[in-house]
Parts: sequence; structure tokens; C-alpha cells
Amino acid sequence: MVGSVAGALLPKYWKRPFTFRALAESNPMKTQIQLEQPLLTVSDGELVSQAQRGSLTAFDELVARHQERIFALAYRVLWNREDAADIQQETFVRAWTRMKSFRGHAAFTTWLHRIALNLCLTKKRRRDWLEPPATLDEEVGCRGGSFGTICAEKLDTAIAVREAVAALPARQRALIVLKEIEGRSCEEIAEIVGGSAASVRTRLSRARTALREKMRPYLEEEL
Repeated sequence: MVGSVAGALLPKYWKRPFTFRALAESNPMKTQIQLEQPLLTVSDGELVSQAQRGSLTAFDELVARHQERIFALAYRVLWNREDAADIQQETFVRAWTRMKSFRGHAAFTTWLHRIALNLCLTKKRRRDWLEPPATLDEEVGCRGGSFGTICAEKLDTAIAVREAVAALPARQRALIVLKEIEGRSCEEIAEIVGGSAASVRTRLSRARTALREKMRPYLEEEL
């Protein structure tokens, strides 16, 4: 229910993070390892392995593959375009500087999400207010990834869901985003936020209850 509407609420324009060749001079891992296969045929695991050996080409491809999802997560948690772009960039900066510490116990995308979510929660703790969208057109004329574009007749519902999700505490909001919008399993969410899948289910149930309460005025108005 939430995912079909709130999933489309992303800004139309967002800043693509820089490529990592600019870091080459300050990079302690000087070796540049070129990819031996066309990029599209190389798995994330192989790209990670090459990036860990110092390949900026490989890491740039990882950025290209995952940057939009990281921006989407940050935007849905923070509801602020500029903050989401900052989180997106900082996530990949940290990932690059910590590549040696990635052991592959979880998927690379899960590791990235964990970094991004921790950065979001830290930023949210520093700022207990939310910046409203700059214009309605910017919110509606958005790219929603695999979630598609919302129809005009669903705009009121989309805005109501957005406001309800935005009003949740940051940790509950993150759970709703990861489960209802990104469609992740409780096991995957546990790897990102920490704890067990059972504890995620419990916290998610509480978050859904809180979301229903936030939506109650809108639902009663519809009746």
C-alpha cells in the first residue's frame, strides 16, 4: 500500500556523485587494475575484488550501479534533496576508504545501505526538523526507479502517505522505507539495521501501527 504511492515521491533532479579518479593521487592503493571484461558482464563481487586491489574503474562502475538506490533511500528517510545528495556522496566516499574492511559476509548493496542509513540517522539526530519540498511540481515530476510514476488522481493519497511517513521517528521511517518501499525481507533489513529478523518484525509491526495512526485523519476524511 505504502510502496505503490510513496515509492514515486523522489525529486526529478539529483546530483550524480563524482567519479573516484579524482582521489587517485591521494589514494594509498596506487595500482590501477583495468577490467578484463565488459563492465555489464562483471558481477558486483568481481568489481569489489578489483576495487579492493585499487581499481578506480571498478569502483566507478559500482557507483554507477548503486548510486540511485542510495539516493532513493536517503531521500525517503530525510525527505530533503540536498541532504540526500550529500548522504549519497558520503556513502561512496566511506565505502571507498573502507573497501579493505569489506569481507563479503553480506551483499555489497546491503553493506552500502548500512553505511547510508547510519549516515542518515546521524544527520537526523543533528536536525530534528524537515525541509518541505521546494515545489509541488518537483515532487510530482519525479523518477521513482522501479516503482513507476504516480497518476494524477492518486496525488492526494501520495502526499498524505508522504507526510505520514515523514512524521514517523527516523528509525521507524527507515524500517517502512526498507520493507514497504524497497521490498526487502526482514532478514535483509536485519543485516542493514542490526539485530535479528524477529526483532525487525516486531519493530516493523510497531512502525506500521504508528503509520496507520498518522494516516487516520486522512482515512477518516475519505470516509
